[in-house]
Amino acid sequence: MSVPNGFALAGIIGMPVAHSRSPVIHSFWLNAHGIRGAYVPLAVAPERLKQALPGLLALGFRGCNVTMPHKQTAMALLHRVNETARRIGAVNTIVVEEDGSLSGFNNDGNGFVQSLLRHFSQA
Repeated sequence: MSVPNGFALAGIIGMPVAHSRSPVIHSFWLNAHGIRGAYVPLAVAPERLKQALPGLLALGFRGCNVTMPHKQTAMALLHRVNETARRIGAVNTIVVEEDGSLSGFNNDGNGFVQSLLRHFSQA
């Protein structure tokens, strides 16, 4: 998906999301790397998820992170889900592809394994 005027839009989708530190963290890195864009919280009730995900494309989003309670439910609403997410049984990242389709990924497992490796390498 092309970025209109070089501006990238992303966010975190869940319910609730007001407490999330993701917008602060991702906005910091956007600014630090000179990327024109915004990372916003997207509070979506579970009964609205089916309508919200296609809205990502309509609103020009590049993608979003997914938090509770949508990590499992979102999988069935995506065009593609990678093998890692399928094996974990949940997505935590949705990418709006160039053709407008939605792909799901999960990097929670990798983060967990990396924290274990770091912990035990220091022990």
